[in-house]
Amino acid sequence: MKDFTMVSNIRGEDEKGEPIFIDRIYGADHTLRLIQKDGKLYEGAINKRRISVKGISGSNFFSHVYETADGRWFDRAGLPIDKPSNLVNKTEEESNE
Repeated sequence: MKDFTMVSNIRGEDEKGEPIFIDRIYGADHTLRLIQKDGKLYEGAINKRRISVKGISGSNFFSHVYETADGRWFDRAGLPIDKPSNLVNKTEEESNE
């Protein structure tokens, strides 16, 4: 597959006025793809991971994030994040279902 230049991968400008590119995930479910900041398509696995989130009302609910095989993390919008501290492990998931 060919490389991409995605305008939505731009997050501001550097001191020279040049665009700053970021990695970003696009698509949903079986069509997920990661366009890296260099414009190349990531060929590794992308896994959807479950997280527990505290809502405004104080109750918890489940959401998700994405993890790449090489250890990068992305939020539901496909933007890079640090590894979440609120991951739900398989044992917790099974006991809550």
